[in-house]
Amino acid sequence: MNYGSDRPDKDNGQWDRWNSNASNSSYYNQPVHKPQGQAFSTAALVCGIVSVTTCCAVVISLPLGALGLIFAHLARRQGKPVNSTCLLGQVCSWVGLVCAGALLIYSLAMLPSLMKNEAFQGRFDRMTEQVYGMDFREFMETVYGFSIEE
Repeated sequence: MNYGSDRPDKDNGQWDRWNSNASNSSYYNQPVHKPQGQAFSTAALVCGIVSVTTCCAVVISLPLGALGLIFAHLARRQGKPVNSTCLLGQVCSWVGLVCAGALLIYSLAMLPSLMKNEAFQGRFDRMTEQVYGMDFREFMETVYGFSIEE
């Protein structure tokens, strides 16, 4: 009985089923393709992660969170089932947006009470003098026409 006669590998009478270069191995010779259509999902994930990690910098976090949600929506519109990358990107984008929005609202709510503090007001005046060349009161009167009472 000749076991290797009907196999394409007839050198030693044994069929080499572990050889990935063998033409008879359809499992190992499948071409490896890049996953198509995952660019928006990956972009949503990257924007979401950066949005979460920079949520203290509201100026960076809010646009990146919004971009992450837009990319996640575009990935869902392609008609393919939602993959975990898209879902995680959407969740991270929402978390980044909520944290940055809460921090922005808290900062705006605390600003009037902080402006009553003399130490904070002095630092704020020094900062506006360095940037605009005038203290905060002069800046508000000149630019916005709004006077601040002491």
